[in-house]
Amino acid sequence: MREIKSIVGLRVISVEEGANVGNVNQVVVDLAYGTVVGLILGEGPGERGVLAGEIKTIGSDAIMVSSRSVARVLSELPELESRQQPAHAQLLAFTASGKRLGVVSSIFIDPYDMVVTRYEVSSGPLKDLADGLLVLPILPGTTHGQDAVILPDEQVRQLGREAGGWRARFEHWSDGARKQARQVSEQAEKLYDAAGETVKKEAQVVREKATKLSETAGETVKKEAQVVREKAGKLYETSSEAVKKEAQVVREKASDLGAKTREAVTKFGEKEDAAPVEEEAPEATAEEPTPDASPVTEEPPVDESPAPAEPEAAAESDDTDKPAEQ
Repeated sequence: MREIKSIVGLRVISVEEGANVGNVNQVVVDLAYGTVVGLILGEGPGERGVLAGEIKTIGSDAIMVSSRSVARVLSELPELESRQQPAHAQLLAFTASGKRLGVVSSIFIDPYDMVVTRYEVSSGPLKDLADGLLVLPILPGTTHGQDAVILPDEQVRQLGREAGGWRARFEHWSDGARKQARQVSEQAEKLYDAAGETVKKEAQVVREKATKLSETAGETVKKEAQVVREKAGKLYETSSEAVKKEAQVVREKASDLGAKTREAVTKFGEKEDAAPVEEEAPEATAEEPTPDASPVTEEPPVDESPAPAEPEAAAESDDTDKPAEQ
């Protein structure tokens, strides 16, 4: 969009001749239909006009037309002459009921499509400061004359003032504050709900972990108890085997000892049986033995073969008998 005041003063250049056709003095628009009618170049008797259809481009620094011939005197262009505004004149805005709305202060156009997009009506500095400008689109039923624009009442009431002002700003700020408070409240509720859901999820996770830990601990305890039972069973079996082996060893040693003892007793008995038994001579008593009790002695057999006696042997026999007598 472009405000028409920014176009006033620009040069109009012909593309064919490359010549300056003139400077823009006024942009003529039709607010009843929302179109750009054309341009008025120069002032006084030398004023000329260029219709919108002859404009090639509205640039930032110049307006380009095809040739110098498109610029004609205003008397030949009644559509421009009828809407030409006197110098420094104001275009007033009224409702159809006769209520003065203000002065048309700004008009915005699309420089490519050559149409009016919106225009603003000012009610004076103080009212504009308090209530803002009245921003209007092209409304059906609008009348655009040389001195005033007549607007339908109902549509103006529906539109209201839309462009700032302290009151509008305050209302806008109030609306913004209310919206922000509402958003903060909604965010707080969402945050609270999210926190609640998070806590619930965390609690659920903790419960699941505790359950799994308990189950794991139970399984671990069961496994440990099973291992202990198995170890105790193995230890018992090992102890029983060791005791059995020790008992067997003891039994074997006792059996060997008994056998050796029996063997020793047997050998001792055999030795006793083989040894000669000597009868002890009865001691002499003072009583005279009875004839029946006197022992019968056998006389040794007499060796009839005489043996020569040797003197040395007899002497030795005498010597040996002496200590025995003593």
